[in-house]
Amino acid sequence: MKPLIVLLKREWLEWQRVIIGTILVITFLNLLMLLSVSRGSDLMHEKLDQEGHIVIDDFQFNDEEEVDLDIVLNGKDVEITIDGKDTPRSVEKMLRKVAVPIAFGMRFGMMGTFAFILFLSMFYFSDAIYKERADNSTLFYRSLPVNDHMLLGSKIAAGLIGVIGLTLFLSFEYLIFIRIAIWILGEPFTSLASLILSQISYLRLIWDWFGYLVFAAIHMAPLALFLMLVGTYVKGRPLLVGIGAPILLSISWAIVFQSAALLRSIGKFFWGFNQVLIDQWELMEKGLDTDMAIYGNFWAYIFNTDTAISILVSALLYYGIWHVYRKNIPTG
Repeated sequence: MKPLIVLLKREWLEWQRVIIGTILVITFLNLLMLLSVSRGSDLMHEKLDQEGHIVIDDFQFNDEEEVDLDIVLNGKDVEITIDGKDTPRSVEKMLRKVAVPIAFGMRFGMMGTFAFILFLSMFYFSDAIYKERADNSTLFYRSLPVNDHMLLGSKIAAGLIGVIGLTLFLSFEYLIFIRIAIWILGEPFTSLASLILSQISYLRLIWDWFGYLVFAAIHMAPLALFLMLVGTYVKGRPLLVGIGAPILLSISWAIVFQSAALLRSIGKFFWGFNQVLIDQWELMEKGLDTDMAIYGNFWAYIFNTDTAISILVSALLYYGIWHVYRKNIPTG
């Protein structure tokens, strides 16, 4: 276990600038979001001071009919009327149902962060072995008292832990910035948002999001290992070769054989990460009033045939990586 920890620490030292830089970039974007919220809040409060209320026309939740909301700040109390009628029960029902799309909106926000990290991870996996070949340090690391499986395993583990860990960290940060944005909005919007968000369990939201990341990591493994395999023998630009060559082959195949089968396969692979989110969204639209509709049920996607195929393909790619890695093919 200790050699593995040392090897993982080595990967951290080599890539810590990229990780810290990613955190700084995402944090900067979140700060820009707060700036936009602050400006919007000023405009809404200016309108509230001038007119005494704010009307939201054609507000729709789930698939029910559209309604008009009239929001009035009466001292410290927030008064809401729907279509000109004081209907507190309808307001309570509305706020409860609004929590469902809000939870999905949070998840799609976290999905944007994950997509950015997934993009950066392709650079890591393509350079994981190629970098050592380029600076002629492969033989040095192989001379250490650890076997090749430990060396390769540390790189794979570091990549997967980095993707999942960094995504979770930035997801926490994203949720914290949302709470700050709600505070910046001020009354009566802060009270309304608090009523909605109080119905969402952040712990369950993050737990199921972790399930989604595990699912994504398993299904991303063949791509990651393929990029590592390319990095074990190409003479240069492993990411360009690893991504560009399959795309060029798919386009050529489509033109020569008049079949887009390969292009559809590539599209299906990347679209699969979004499909599970869409499936859960469709459940919500069908009016399924359960926790699954709010938080998702992504753990159920892990134990299926696609996962077994992904693991089998990953095992075959790993064998190829290990076989070529032993040859120590130079880049020059």
